[in-house]
Amino acid sequence: MWLRRKIHPAEVLSGAGAEAPNPPPERSLEGPRRLARERSRGYLAPSGPTPRLVLAFDQDLSAQLRQAARSRSQPLGELAAELLTFGLEQQAQRARAEHTLEALTPRQRQVTWMTAQGQTNRQIAQALVISPETVKTHMRHALAQLGLRSKAELRMLLLDLGMRWWEES
Repeated sequence: MWLRRKIHPAEVLSGAGAEAPNPPPERSLEGPRRLARERSRGYLAPSGPTPRLVLAFDQDLSAQLRQAARSRSQPLGELAAELLTFGLEQQAQRARAEHTLEALTPRQRQVTWMTAQGQTNRQIAQALVISPETVKTHMRHALAQLGLRSKAELRMLLLDLGMRWWEES
């Protein structure tokens, strides 16, 4: 497995000694020229006896990463490790939330969706022909399963998942 743990900034290098392991033959260059070209393309490799991880960035992304590192006065490798760690944590949270949303009952999903659209418990109850207390119970169970405390947190979660409830009617 390529990535089994949190990436530590000390393991990501952008300076001397960061060589990509066997680039594809069509990109293969000899010696120092290969190293210089790989660095300019945004390759990063962890140091030490751990397996190497090499990332290739297009020119625009590489320039943005370098600019961000300069503006923060932070080493490029440290910033890259920080951003990768954050992105992986976000992806794990997103996967857990999507799995939990799928585990909700159909009625809980319906109530959750209508709540995210801004409908009140009374409006939802009228639309689904159930009591407002039943809506409240479905919402309470859905929030508990999702690990949320409020309808506002629910809306934020759905936004993070890329769901646009306001476009649905």
